[in-house]
Amino acid sequence: MAMFKKMAAAAAAAAVVFSFSAAADAAQTLRVGSLTVYAPFEYVNSQNGEYEGFDMDLIREIGRRKGFDVQIISMTLDGLVPALVSGNIDAAVSALTITPERAEKVDFTKPYLNAGLTVMTTKDNAPKIKSVKDLENKLLCAEIGSSGALVMKRIPGTTVRTFNSAADAFLELNKGGCFAMLNDGPVNKYFLTQKASKSMNLTALDFVVSDDFYGMAVQKGNKKLLKELDDALDEMRADGTFQKIYDKWFGDVK
Repeated sequence: MAMFKKMAAAAAAAAVVFSFSAAADAAQTLRVGSLTVYAPFEYVNSQNGEYEGFDMDLIREIGRRKGFDVQIISMTLDGLVPALVSGNIDAAVSALTITPERAEKVDFTKPYLNAGLTVMTTKDNAPKIKSVKDLENKLLCAEIGSSGALVMKRIPGTTVRTFNSAADAFLELNKGGCFAMLNDGPVNKYFLTQKASKSMNLTALDFVVSDDFYGMAVQKGNKKLLKELDDALDEMRADGTFQKIYDKWFGDVK
């Protein structure tokens, strides 16, 4: 009986140690929400089913440096902030523009990229657009919840049709379903380098309509995680890692 009690006690102690160890491992999981249909920032590789892109490389490198097990959770753009507020994710890393409206509900890192909004339109309409004023009183396309949609709605007389993804908006634009759209410049240019765009009648204009600063977002008041993200981004800029990742995804996008 005494031997049995010792064995039971040892087993119980081992179970406690294991439970604490498992809890510690679980605590290192970083649940990251992302719109995974926004190449080249985040998308699903059709060959292997993996999440890839500029943002994906950034957050995985941050995870490596800070000891996080990064778990990517795919969701819609307009679902990211509510998911942070409710605690369903720990961070949103998804080409997310820092806006006053979002900053009231979540905390942002320092800006890590200025994408800049540019005009995507058909080759037929391109000569008609010299400035934002030429978009007035027009039917425009936008990705729902995007910074481009917000800016377009402020242009006098516009009607803005929203779509679940930029790709869907591009398709509608190509069909002539709208006059133009505002979207992140790097995404417009990247899309035009892809095979799918070669049969389309689209072009991106060079002038920047407005700045578009991206930040990684965390739940309001999560200062610890916010500092870890900011510190890692600073380290990556200082040692050249950030530039290497940038060049990987945008080096050929002119």
